Amino acid sequence: MHIVALLRRASVLTARSTNLPNLSGKCFQIRTVPLRQCSSTAQSRPNETDEKKDSAKVRRAYALGGCLMCMWLSAHALLLYRRRNEHRSLNEKLPPIPWEEFVQKYLLLGKVKTIVYQPHFEVGNVYLHSATEQLMKKALLDWVHAAPDKFSRPPDVRFFFEGDAAAVEHAIKTLQKQTHDSANPLMEVEFDIDQFPSNRELAFIVISTLFTLAAITLMK
Repeated sequence: MHIVALLRRASVLTARSTNLPNLSGKCFQIRTVPLRQCSSTAQSRPNETDEKKDSAKVRRAYALGGCLMCMWLSAHALLLYRRRNEHRSLNEKLPPIPWEEFVQKYLLLGKVKTIVYQPHFEVGNVYLHSATEQLMKKALLDWVHAAPDKFSRPPDVRFFFEGDAAAVEHAIKTLQKQTHDSANPLMEVEFDIDQFPSNRELAFIVISTLFTLAAITLMK
């Protein structure tokens, strides 16, 4: 009995072995991947994300700088455009006179109190000595403006002068030296420069730029 069972099992095993594919003539290749290559591919992915984050930060910084520069230049252009319009309207209402005529009619006669020179227009705004007129103008400005600017009221006389503020001041000092020993010497004259941008205009530009920076920061 045992011998018959063993023979049957042997016949079954031989039948199964005949159905298996023949792999004796085939060769197999086993590819070995080094551990360094695996680690480098794993590390390259976080490096790529870091580079993307850095490039995004750089682009954001450039965009922020461009917005601030655009706001700075736009505020300058707006204030300069306003000044030019005021200059044109004032030229129509009170045209400037030549420097020589101003010296003969006003400066040498001691009528001038303050000269405010605008270098970018080469024009001087003159304020004369007149107690009644000054009080009326001051009362009007106090009523209109809470804090009137020194250059906000309209001038009494205007003159042309080809040169910068230093040249105008030098010309006034030369006249004072020439008339020092005369019967009517030239008195001291207040001389101011209305440079662009003024303190108020510069404060407006800075505040506008800081407001733009705060708005961009809050949008992030």
